[in-house]
Formats: sequence, C-alpha cells, structure tokens
Amino acid sequence: MHAHDNIPDNADDDRDAVVIPLPRNAPDNDFENLPETGADQPVWWYDQRRKRVGDRHYSGHVNHIHGTEAERVRGELADVIRDLLDWAAQQQSGDHSTEDGEAA
Repeated sequence: MHAHDNIPDNADDDRDAVVIPLPRNAPDNDFENLPETGADQPVWWYDQRRKRVGDRHYSGHVNHIHGTEAERVRGELADVIRDLLDWAAQQQSGDHSTEDGEAA
C-alpha cells in the first residue's frame, strides 16, 4: 500500500481521527490518469499480483472522522482485527476447526 505525501494543514486536528479508506473503481491499469483529489483527501492504492489470472488494482480516498462516530468505528475495527488474529493463529497451528472463511 502506498500513501501520497498529502498532509493536512494542521496535523494536530487529526491526531485522534480514525482513518477509513473509501474504495473506488480501479483505474484500469492507467495510473497516469488517477482522479484529482484535494489536499485533505490522500489517495491509497494496492496492486495484487496473481499467477493464473490478471492482476488486481485497488485504490481509494482517505477520509478522517472524529468524535462518537470515530469511537464506534474504532470499536468495530478492533473486533474485526481480533477475529482475524484468532483465525490466523488457528491457521498457523493447523487447527482448522472453524469452517473456511469464518472467524471464531
């Protein structure tokens, strides 16, 4: 994942913000023509190289949220990360007691 060097004018305003990347349609392998964004909306992208079929390209804008909405999202992210870490630990130990695709 790559982030542009777009930094808000006052970084202190976003110190406690939760950053949520918003998905966007892939630019069809044409990175020269990515849509323009404002200084307050940095862009992220990820290239997934695949062996059998075409590569995938993901990109999006970053939005900052604050206050109670940020706390709610932070809690949801913590729950998802915990579930993913539990699943990854099971995969490492060879314990596949949960069905594929389901976290504990």
